[in-house]
Amino acid sequence: MVMLVVVSVAVLGMVGAPSFAKSTTSTGDIILERGTTWHKPIDPTLPGDGHEITPTDPDVNPPTPGPLSIDYISNIHFGKQKITGNDVRYFADSDHIKLDATGAIKDVPNFIQITDDRGNNAGWRLTVRQDMPFTNGSHALNGAVLKLSNPKADSVTAKARNKPLVREVTLDSSGKNASEAILADENQGVGTWVHLYGANAAIGKKSITLDVPGEVPKVEGVYRTTLVWTLSDAPS
Repeated sequence: MVMLVVVSVAVLGMVGAPSFAKSTTSTGDIILERGTTWHKPIDPTLPGDGHEITPTDPDVNPPTPGPLSIDYISNIHFGKQKITGNDVRYFADSDHIKLDATGAIKDVPNFIQITDDRGNNAGWRLTVRQDMPFTNGSHALNGAVLKLSNPKADSVTAKARNKPLVREVTLDSSGKNASEAILADENQGVGTWVHLYGANAAIGKKSITLDVPGEVPKVEGVYRTTLVWTLSDAPS
């Protein structure tokens, strides 16, 4: 009988023993810095694939500096056309890009590439101004109207909720008025975005037009104008 009591007490002691635990902490950190390199243009028809390209147009301007940058803007070429006394609409050529990975030349819609790496998600605004009519020496195509149509925005990550608003633009050749081409409100346009005039190459061939009145005097030669694109670091 005594032995049974001893065993019972030992079992009760084990069941009632308190648990033992202690805790401590560790830390994690990261240092974020503003980037200093520019983003190379990518194939605007397949931005999610990130295929880098090299422009074939030797007159393309270099990118603008800073974490909010214009990486690329197509020059607009209408090619060789016959002089006519009738009203006529000309269509801009496609942009021609070279794929860095393969060296292949590809026709794509004329496009703009903008990167916002600021990190503050404040939004931005792109305007465009035509500083003068198409001009050849002392001769100008007065009354000719340049229009950029069928705009489409796409990105490397293709987040629809962050898509900027892209607009059709009919330019004022007097040089007095700028038109809003793209508006990225707060939390929009973050990262790298391409803005195409035409969702694909076929639509792009009909998306930038120059309407020239028949009664405008014309001479042989190259007529040129300049488009001034301004990227502002706030949407308004």
